[in-house]
Amino acid sequence: MKVCPKCGLKLEQFYKTSMLGCENCYKAFAAELLPVLKKMHGKTVHCGKRPKVSGVERELIYEYKRLLKDKEEAMLAGDFDAANDMDEDIRQLSYELSRRGLK
Repeated sequence: MKVCPKCGLKLEQFYKTSMLGCENCYKAFAAELLPVLKKMHGKTVHCGKRPKVSGVERELIYEYKRLLKDKEEAMLAGDFDAANDMDEDIRQLSYELSRRGLK
């Protein structure tokens, strides 16, 4: 009977509960887990998730949305000069986002 040397979980317990006791269980029960993980997830290696955009790109998107909102508020308040002043910044950010494939 296989037992995890770190937490003492028995392989039988895993089969009953489908829960492991610790991170070492993956090594202790690797031969039994790999086929199960492959069947469930299609792979046996955790690759994690990565954000779709980097920090700089996220800031560009945030700034673009903020400027659009500020322009709309200025127009609703009747401050058309301020709204017009934002146009060039909005155009530049729009171009940069398009260049990066984000728009």
